[in-house]
Amino acid sequence: MSHAPITPKVLVIDDDNDLRYSLKRVLSGRQYEVLEAASGEEGLSMAEQHNPHVILLDNRMGGMSGMEALQHLRGINPNAMIILMTAYGTTQTTIEAMKFGAFDYIMKPFDLKKILTLTESAIAASKDLDKAGKEEAAPAVSNEDIEGGIIGSSSAMQEVFKMIGQVAASDVTVMVTGESGTGKELIARAIYQNSLRAQKPYIAVNCAAIPENLIESELFGHEKGSFTGATNQRIGKFELCDGGTIFLDEIGDMALTTQTKILRALQEGEIQRVGSSETIKVNVRMLAATNKPLEEMVKDKTFREDLYYRLNVVRIQLPPLRERKEDVPKLIDFVLKRLARDSKADTKSISPEALALLNQYRWPGNVRELENLIYRSAVLAQGDMILIKDLPQEVVKAITGLPETPPAPAKTPEVVAQTEAKAPPAIETPTVAAVVTEAPEPTLIGQPTIDPYDAVYQALRETHDTNILEHAERALISRALAEVGGKQVKAAEILGMTRATLRKRIDQYDLS
Repeated sequence: MSHAPITPKVLVIDDDNDLRYSLKRVLSGRQYEVLEAASGEEGLSMAEQHNPHVILLDNRMGGMSGMEALQHLRGINPNAMIILMTAYGTTQTTIEAMKFGAFDYIMKPFDLKKILTLTESAIAASKDLDKAGKEEAAPAVSNEDIEGGIIGSSSAMQEVFKMIGQVAASDVTVMVTGESGTGKELIARAIYQNSLRAQKPYIAVNCAAIPENLIESELFGHEKGSFTGATNQRIGKFELCDGGTIFLDEIGDMALTTQTKILRALQEGEIQRVGSSETIKVNVRMLAATNKPLEEMVKDKTFREDLYYRLNVVRIQLPPLRERKEDVPKLIDFVLKRLARDSKADTKSISPEALALLNQYRWPGNVRELENLIYRSAVLAQGDMILIKDLPQEVVKAITGLPETPPAPAKTPEVVAQTEAKAPPAIETPTVAAVVTEAPEPTLIGQPTIDPYDAVYQALRETHDTNILEHAERALISRALAEVGGKQVKAAEILGMTRATLRKRIDQYDLS
């Protein structure tokens, strides 16, 4: 006798009535049984009663938060596939969601097609899990704050954060790859801080910075008298890191002889100090990173193939900054706040014009280059805002394509006379008042940029006059405030600046 197929159950837990209604309407159209809960507490009760296959869970609700509900739900129904929904995503939220056992994580507002695809994938995974008869236990989690530099809301970085959450709680070896300056060490530290070894030692070793004849001693230690200059016994990094995590950065620069000993430490969990025949057992989780093409090095016999496969169990590929330019404004804001916190610079923000220019840059040095550039510009800035003039000129020229301006050759009296004779009649530069008056009337509501004032910006580009800039900015802010009835939040959004910056300009130009 054949059994009727089971209708998949989807539980939507969200305090937004409109969103619940929309999701129920769309999901019901796919022949799913859709259940609703308006709070985390109600959601737990319904999950226990109905045993849903998939749970769509909002992170920010009144009462119990989504992250708290997630932990309880993993205990109530470990086979349920939970998709966390939030409009306030952070690095730590993404990582913790995956560590607590979420199936996936999605940012609001989202495309309904995307949530449908995600739900279908979750239902398929739930069916596979039921067939396997497995229960997925929720891993322990560390509440360490890892916001120290890992910034990114781009989809590429969200995938990286998810991967961190998935691998952190295990002891699996992880290889982090990416161009120089992308933040590979930060990713390794994030894995460690969210791992079960977070209270144990963590040691980072830059293999490229240690001379080849000293790297083995640095990693494995040495006995007294084992080589010239070894006047005392030395404990190596692996031994010091017993029970913890070791991060080998730039592992592609390691000599083949050292690679052999690294492989033994990975396979056998034992090392030998230089000059000793005694083996020492060590329990170390290894993380590694490189910006070199290890696959090509394996083919060229400059990197051991067996070590490559031992290291490359899980691979996290970091995207270059040019492929996630939507993260540039947040990274700049983070660097400025850190500089202010460390009292290294008083600059609080960057002008929209300077930011627009940097958004066109390719960032060959990635995040590290961005940090150095903003630090340099903040130190040189004369006010509390980085302007285009404060940016490194070689970067500005690389973006704009302007060549170096050669010094003008000295003119003889005859050349001067000829030039004056052929000079066209002077064209009078329009005044700011005329430019602003003649510019088309703006329709500011809902506009992300002030396109109608292209005439103003053209005048600025041609004259580079600071007074004109102030005059134009005053006019734009005044018009924006008038258009939205004095609502500063809306005006700031239209003008593309923060409310704090707008408030400062209002005071500066006496527009209140």
